[in-house]
Amino acid sequence: MSNTPPTTVDVSDGDQNNIVLERSGSYYGYLGKDGEGFHHHVDERTNTIYVTQRRAERFLPDDAGLYWFRIRSPIDHIKNLEQYDDRDIDQWIAYVDSIRGWTARPLELQAILDEVLRTRGGLR
Repeated sequence: MSNTPPTTVDVSDGDQNNIVLERSGSYYGYLGKDGEGFHHHVDERTNTIYVTQRRAERFLPDDAGLYWFRIRSPIDHIKNLEQYDDRDIDQWIAYVDSIRGWTARPLELQAILDEVLRTRGGLR
């Protein structure tokens, strides 16, 4: 008889209780790190912003074709933008920029494409 190590990971209840959000990459977005060192995430499914002390964990569930993201507490701030008629992700980004500033923002594809077109003289 051979000894086969277990294939599951034992996770304590304490580790499970601090999960605030798990979303597939289809609905999760990382907005960046602000000037005070907090990370801003968006759940695009519910239009909710999560501000945390650390980045989300990225993982690939068994038999999944898409990465998922997990946010754990502690949470500095949660803001559901759906409760406001005049707020969206762009306004949140501008608000944080005016209050805390950004130290790291992921590159946005449209901004990159606009810059390429501008430098080639093709943006109208």
